Amino acid sequence: MTAASGSQYSVPRYYEIAFDMNRRQEVNFLVHCFRRYARRPVRTVLDIACGTGPHLIRLAERGYTMSGLDLSPENITFLKERTAAKGFDASLIVADMTRFRLRRPVDAAICMQDSQGHLLTNEALLAHLRCVARGLKKGGLYVFDRYMCSSWTDPARRWSWTRQRGNATVRATFEALKDLNPVTQTFFEDMELEVHENGTRRLYRQRHASRMVFPQELRTLVHLAGGFDLVEWFYGFKPHLRLDEAHHPLLMVVVLRKR
Repeated sequence: MTAASGSQYSVPRYYEIAFDMNRRQEVNFLVHCFRRYARRPVRTVLDIACGTGPHLIRLAERGYTMSGLDLSPENITFLKERTAAKGFDASLIVADMTRFRLRRPVDAAICMQDSQGHLLTNEALLAHLRCVARGLKKGGLYVFDRYMCSSWTDPARRWSWTRQRGNATVRATFEALKDLNPVTQTFFEDMELEVHENGTRRLYRQRHASRMVFPQELRTLVHLAGGFDLVEWFYGFKPHLRLDEAHHPLLMVVVLRKR
């Protein structure tokens, strides 16, 4: 048995195995939002920070014309292979979520798994919102989720799980909200993938900074960015879980509409 270490984003196949969860409820919710809140038919969808494509693939299977962008060339290369194998013609590019331009605007955009958390300042989030607004058609939607901290006293959380596919067994450990700074609202997330495949053990680790925003702060930033109306927000991926009615929400799911 040998061991290796590095970033899990350099091995998107293992990352995709680890996060190949049941996304049906999330995708059902996205489709509900497209139908309920958009003021135009939604046929084309952009997946921002698409990663290995857990939502992009499932929306494509439901008939949407998908495009995606991600900062990782490895993820985009891997996702191109996935979409080609499934017979989908998706437009996929390597790009920064704060400064990208689409060849043509889309009807809706999504940004899932708290990927906006990589934007560590209000200025970066404003640049992102303005960039997304430029890429949307009038009446189109932008739907995204953000993790929240319901306690300042002991916010750190840790999850572990194991998934298997073929000869590969991947044990993932994820720790979030570590070393939380209440002034900058930033914290660290640690990810470890332990992979056993064909008698070989490999270990991949990564630490990155993330940032949380709170609902009223987000409402103000959307107003400052311009171009969007905040039409609804939720604390889960079900239409009746309105954020205003939550007691200790750990998730904020936001629906914006392009003016």
